[in-house]
Amino acid sequence: MTSWKLSGSRAPKTEEEWQAEFDRYKQFPEYAANPSMTIDDFKRIFHIEWGHRMLGRATGAVFGLPLIGFALARRIPSWMWPKLLLALGLGGTQGLVGWWMVKSGLSKETIVGEDPRVSPYRLAAHLTMAFATYVAPHQASA
Repeated sequence: MTSWKLSGSRAPKTEEEWQAEFDRYKQFPEYAANPSMTIDDFKRIFHIEWGHRMLGRATGAVFGLPLIGFALARRIPSWMWPKLLLALGLGGTQGLVGWWMVKSGLSKETIVGEDPRVSPYRLAAHLTMAFATYVAPHQASA
């Protein structure tokens, strides 16, 4: 869950791959705060987080790849470029803010009581970016 490859990675398929991923997860404070976590518990949270990241990457690809194709074919009117570039930029920034947010929860300094936490400011920034990414292209002047 803490692999930061831009292209992402596939979810583990075999029990050996799951165990290797779980063992890697055990190195982080989140596991230390919940050492009774089983591999089945880990699989549940892994799928939620992995799915969230893959959805973001897929959204970027579904938006970005056709944008490149239409741009190369010169099928995008000039008035539309500001909105499209704004949407693309905000979407990419959303991914970076998400990485920055998650990274804040991977150190021992972010443990509150016994629970590791991401920075609430970074979490709020990630949510704000999501709203901005949704709203701003609609509000951009033509």
